Amino acid sequence: MKNLYSININNAATVHSLDNSYESTARLSEMGIIPGSLVRVVKKTPFGGPVQLKLNNYYIAIRKEDAQMINVVPQ
Repeated sequence: MKNLYSININNAATVHSLDNSYESTARLSEMGIIPGSLVRVVKKTPFGGPVQLKLNNYYIAIRKEDAQMINVVPQ
């Protein structure tokens, strides 16, 4: 299983689980990142900056640390 940050740009993946602390899990769940959701990596900023994702026809940006704690199954 891979983490979300390891997915290449313009590739999609299905969220399998979240390994974050409770606060981060609650925040990501409110944004729609829940197990079973389909996400596509749109852009990765250089030097470990935020990751832009497309999720349910809208775009969000999350921290690299949070993206590394999201386990996904590539499409």
